[in-house]
Amino acid sequence: MALKALEEVYKKRKIPARYDGIICTFDLDKTYLATKFEKLSGLVKIPFEKANEKINIPGAAAIVRELRRGVSKDAPSTPIFFISGSPRMLEGVIREKLEMDGVTVDGILFKNFNDAIRKLQFKKLIDKIGYKLAALLYARSTFPPKARELLFGDDSEYDALIYSLYADIVSGKLDDYEVMTILKKWDVAPDERLLIREILDLLNESAFKRRDVVDGIYIHLEMGTTPNLHTRISPLVTPTQNYFQTAVLLYNGGYITRHGLFRVISELIRTYNFGINQFATSTEDLIRRSLIDRREAKKLLKIISKNNPLFLPRRILVDLVSEFGRAFSSINSSLPETISHPIRRSEDKTISLVERYLRITPERNV
Repeated sequence: MALKALEEVYKKRKIPARYDGIICTFDLDKTYLATKFEKLSGLVKIPFEKANEKINIPGAAAIVRELRRGVSKDAPSTPIFFISGSPRMLEGVIREKLEMDGVTVDGILFKNFNDAIRKLQFKKLIDKIGYKLAALLYARSTFPPKARELLFGDDSEYDALIYSLYADIVSGKLDDYEVMTILKKWDVAPDERLLIREILDLLNESAFKRRDVVDGIYIHLEMGTTPNLHTRISPLVTPTQNYFQTAVLLYNGGYITRHGLFRVISELIRTYNFGINQFATSTEDLIRRSLIDRREAKKLLKIISKNNPLFLPRRILVDLVSEFGRAFSSINSSLPETISHPIRRSEDKTISLVERYLRITPERNV
């Protein structure tokens, strides 16, 4: 990947310099699309898929639309960017798919497969640590200085790790030398490390002053990994089992509206047959992990049951409220008095932040 490719994505759409709202960055594969790429055999199939053959992660399109819409009618559309692990040749198909989903974005970054193959760097076809970190850092150098960020990824590789490292870099918790030391330990390709070094210089020369700008990191547990595996990395990381959970948390955080939450739930029910048990177990999981409390869960049920905000057939609405109410009563009786809190990154003073990252050894499955 060269600077030119990054410039084409992040300088094409100029965000007003005074913009101080959020900017959202999504991983594409396994965060938005149910893409199979763990093995080269899966990669081979990707170029032959048509737009209507690509499958969404349930609720992902609705989440992107609601974030794009924002919470104020007077505010500009929220900038949305995608970072894809797919080759540039798929841009037309991906854009067609997003159009089918009613999703508009400001930019999509694709991998340069041809360059990796020409240099016999086959690890780069799947590995995305250097690729994604370079994109995030370059994007930050072009974003308005006061803009804040939400980052969305999955657990298929290292999104939580990459996003957390990025957040620690832009906050000023790590200096440039420490970053390069970490990337070398993680076996990031030398040319990608050189590119990141160049981009760090651009970031230092930009109007951005290092500070906390990442509001949250949402990791969709597509591969079913344990939530605490990701929350140990950074206090910013919140793993979610599905996009119902993500929507509830975004609504509670003030990033989407109440009606936006309804629209996400409605899509899950109508398009993906998201059932009563899934709503109940997802809500229970949020409560158990202290991401919402019982009061918030009861409020959510009350909102859903009042005035049919999801515009569901009356029969379905009655069943939904009745069954969810019974499930919620069961949740209340089964939950322990002491709710488990997510295991977050320890503030152990005996080791530095850079040492924490150096103790992590990403394993590539290529």
